[in-house]
Amino acid sequence: MVVYLDTLILDNFCADAALLYCAVKTVKGEAKLWRIFLTALFGTALAVGYTVFKLYYTVPAAVDILVKYGVAAVLPLPAAKFKKKRTYALCSLAFVGYMFALAGMLTALFAQISPNEGEGELTYTLFRLPSGVLVAGCVLVVVFGIRFAKMLTRHGKTAAYIFTCRLTLGGSSAEAKAFVDTGNRLKDRRGNPVAVAERSLALSLLADGLFTGKTPCEKQAVETVNGKSELTVFRIDELEIYFRGKAHIVRDVAVAISPRPLAGEYSLILPPAFAKEEDFEGKGE
Repeated sequence: MVVYLDTLILDNFCADAALLYCAVKTVKGEAKLWRIFLTALFGTALAVGYTVFKLYYTVPAAVDILVKYGVAAVLPLPAAKFKKKRTYALCSLAFVGYMFALAGMLTALFAQISPNEGEGELTYTLFRLPSGVLVAGCVLVVVFGIRFAKMLTRHGKTAAYIFTCRLTLGGSSAEAKAFVDTGNRLKDRRGNPVAVAERSLALSLLADGLFTGKTPCEKQAVETVNGKSELTVFRIDELEIYFRGKAHIVRDVAVAISPRPLAGEYSLILPPAFAKEEDFEGKGE
């Protein structure tokens, strides 16, 4: 067995750094590159030392598995600081998960089982696989891992799914239960998010101005799973959103009237941009 130390060091360092970065971002930690690089360097030293040790000494399979996965579980701990202890455990689980994903991807691409005197033997479809392939694989894992982490963060920043709201237009106001729909990507002509209201809620606000022309409405083309359609859109003075005894006010809000009743115990659909947790910090009701 021939081991090229330069290749072993480069491959291990790149893989450890990439997977640690993904793991820290997934659990919403602060990914400081110097901590991640030092941790990856430490992991690389352990991996290289253990590989050299196995060249001269036989290690039982059970001990080998314990050492490998024990190090994999502990390695993410110094990569970042977290406020809660359970986040360290989640970071370790994320690291091991990404490790399996990378190993599985590379095995699927570059390994195959071929018969050898009646026994299955693992061989590689590309001999002397260049380190650049593993580095490229690490980059792909980071790209998809960060996208996954951003998706989790985006969902986590939504304070709750159901809110109590007050809509105000001129001298009229109405209370409603609102549902935060991450799929609501409607934009008005100014490029701002649009809330969607049931017809009955909209009429309670528009009643005073419907026949006087004081409440201008406009048609806006939208594209949904059912195809293209037009929604009637009007603007309200302010939308007050209540959550955990605190309130967040959004002024000059575009509201679209839903052509059909909304499902569930709510009459208003909010875009995610209206219900971020940081919007409620330090605000009293």
